[in-house]
Amino acid sequence: MYNVIDLQTSGGTLLLKFKYMKKVVFILVILSTLISCNRDDNQLVIDPDITVTDIDGNIYTTITIGNQVWMGENLKTTTFTDGTPINKYKASPGQDWWNGNNPIAYYQWADTPPGFAADDFGALYNYWAIESGKLVPEGWRIPTTQDFIELENYLANNGYAGVEGEALKSTTGWGPTMKGTDAIGFKGFPNGYVHPFGGQVGGICTWATSEVNGEFRSVINLFDTTKIMYHNNGSALGAGIRCIKE
Repeated sequence: MYNVIDLQTSGGTLLLKFKYMKKVVFILVILSTLISCNRDDNQLVIDPDITVTDIDGNIYTTITIGNQVWMGENLKTTTFTDGTPINKYKASPGQDWWNGNNPIAYYQWADTPPGFAADDFGALYNYWAIESGKLVPEGWRIPTTQDFIELENYLANNGYAGVEGEALKSTTGWGPTMKGTDAIGFKGFPNGYVHPFGGQVGGICTWATSEVNGEFRSVINLFDTTKIMYHNNGSALGAGIRCIKE
């Protein structure tokens, strides 16, 4: 006499036949352990009590996504980790956002629509601020393209295939046909970017990576598609920073 067990798994129905009930109990314990381990590997934890604080005293929530830990907001520090203030850019004579021949680190606040605070979308930093090595809190770093690819793969494997960008975009701040679902609490606001002459371009989410190749930097965009977009833009472009834990 065989005992038939019908188990529902994430991959479908699994039929197991066992001759002895003791074996059934043993196998079920093993399966339960494996399923539990799989859930731990694909965890998503948004805990407002787990935070990180930058040198200016700004407090950021964190999001654990699989094996990664991300800040839940864009970086907004206006001070380097050594205590040196970052210059606030003003569109006036004598200030050059790019400063190719006279490097000066600058930031400016991303333009926000009515109903948002000036720093809700975070700061936009120029090349020299991003490359300073003193921008992000200790224990954190500016992400790489591969970090975002890993995030994208997590989303694709957990119910968001084809709409990974939409899952990262916020439900507010965007135009009515552009907003996302904010499925994992990532709050991808349309922070825009800064062109080499210091002016802002809005309506798009832009995050800088740590990868620079000559005159180009790898950046991540969320815009008018449901996917995450990867681009190489001129290094003079200014962008927001979404930190990842080391």
